Amino acid sequence: MKYIEDSMDKGLTNLMDQLGNGLNRGLKQVLVNGAGHNRYTLNIDGLPAEVSILQVESNEQLNQPWHYTITFTSSDKQLSVESFL
Repeated sequence: MKYIEDSMDKGLTNLMDQLGNGLNRGLKQVLVNGAGHNRYTLNIDGLPAEVSILQVESNEQLNQPWHYTITFTSSDKQLSVESFL
């Protein structure tokens, strides 16, 4: 019985270590990169700031051009619409 308890203790300790390490990495990423909404980013040549993707919607129909709407945000409040087009 002692072996099972020790094994469970080690397993629980391992799980807690993994959760703590994951939380620690996530917090470091937020502090270094700024708060992001998710892990998807958009890189545009010539754009100095990182862009975080919030949502992607598509409209696809036969014999019609595909249409995608990408909703995003950035920590750089100085970005203009013209810099993306």
